[in-house]
Amino acid sequence: MRMLRRLAERLRKRSSFRDGRICAITLGIAVLPLLAFMPGGGAQPPPSIATIVEFNTVCSDCHAGECSGRLSFDSGPAAARSHIERYLGNTHEVPIAALFAMLRHVKETCSHYPTVPLRPATGSWEAEELAPWRNARADAYFIPLGRLVAGRRQIVLGFDRPAEGSARIDDERMEIVADERLCRDMTKTVELDATATATYFLHLKSGAAILSRIAFR
Repeated sequence: MRMLRRLAERLRKRSSFRDGRICAITLGIAVLPLLAFMPGGGAQPPPSIATIVEFNTVCSDCHAGECSGRLSFDSGPAAARSHIERYLGNTHEVPIAALFAMLRHVKETCSHYPTVPLRPATGSWEAEELAPWRNARADAYFIPLGRLVAGRRQIVLGFDRPAEGSARIDDERMEIVADERLCRDMTKTVELDATATATYFLHLKSGAAILSRIAFR
């Protein structure tokens, strides 16, 4: 706050009464980014793709079924540090706060944390753009698919080698709409009945196999 007072005084000295309105606007613009990072300001950096993937390939295995609007999270992320580090290893403050925010959202709303998909789910998505959505330690992917064209849809998964594991698709309310086993498959077609209003997510465990393409049909 001392910084903000000095900035206000400097602007006041440089501006005449006639320029007061401009001074107020300038001060407001200068204050906004500072407030975003002030302790207690309530602003948190958005979670990175890596943090979103880590949450949905590790944490959600246990916590997805524990949603309840009655749950309280007044203890804050600091109290969750030891629990998070037990499963994810040592990490710095921002991911812990982001993981805690995602856990709180899932438990209180019984829905996925809002995540923007790569782009509209049409045509195909290639290996390079899918790579950031893989958790190499867990041999798993979490990929937001977004909205799909309504009707019977096919999601065709292609791999660089035979894949062992599972492919599951759920909606924003975490309701499973398709679930397939991978048994040394080089390609796997997952079918679902999509609605125009739902948002979909792919949970994929493929072992050492790398996802080389997703085709939407």
